[in-house]
Amino acid sequence: MLLSKRVILGNHRNESETDSRTTRSLVIPSHNLVLAALPPSELHKIVSACRPVHLSYLEVIYEAGDEIEFIYFPIEAVASAVAILEDGSSVEISMTGREGLVGLPALVGGGRAMHWTRVSVSGAALKIPTASLQELARRSEPIHDAALRAYRRLFTQICQRSVCNVRHSLLQRLSVWLLMISDRIGAVELPFTQEDIANRISVRRAGVSVAASTLQAMQAISYHRGRIMITDRPAIERTACECYQVMAQDFQDVGVGPRFGVRF
Repeated sequence: MLLSKRVILGNHRNESETDSRTTRSLVIPSHNLVLAALPPSELHKIVSACRPVHLSYLEVIYEAGDEIEFIYFPIEAVASAVAILEDGSSVEISMTGREGLVGLPALVGGGRAMHWTRVSVSGAALKIPTASLQELARRSEPIHDAALRAYRRLFTQICQRSVCNVRHSLLQRLSVWLLMISDRIGAVELPFTQEDIANRISVRRAGVSVAASTLQAMQAISYHRGRIMITDRPAIERTACECYQVMAQDFQDVGVGPRFGVRF
């Protein structure tokens, strides 16, 4: 089960809104697994340096080569790192939701974004200046170790998805992707069209349509107004390749449950 402790923040500016608006109290349970693993004292240190923000769909967080000035702990949002090729096509390299943090190269790398990073699922996040989190990680072993665990999760995902893209069928890859997104937002209703998914896994929309029709015929998913509903998760898990189990380990220790409400 997810930890039930909560942190209440108030009087923070929400940079996604107009300048005249301030956010009301924001209730944030420890839905982010990096934060959930910290002792309360270390969690308080991070939250005290953060501000709550709402990340909007397709909002660009970093361009490739950008200096990472802020790091994000997703609560509801999901961000995708995308490689853009010379012919204009793109492929999703990794996705980060409540299991990790966005901007890891600032803590364990050279401090600049390697890829274009944008929001795939809108929602709440905590935003912290990079310098603040770097200092906290230097002073706190639990925070330092939490950052390294987040790095391991991201590294595992990138490696396994590379294998999956080369070795497994489109139906298997689609199943894995649906499960990954569902885990990260903690919900079975996914705000994606087939075209959205095709762009993220770098295949033609027609291919995604065929694979999705197979899952629909199995009554594993359904469509409703540009959204996909997972109606039989075990069936999708059986259809997915072994790559999903490798990437799902980080959720299994804590548990994957329904997402908690966040209010502004």
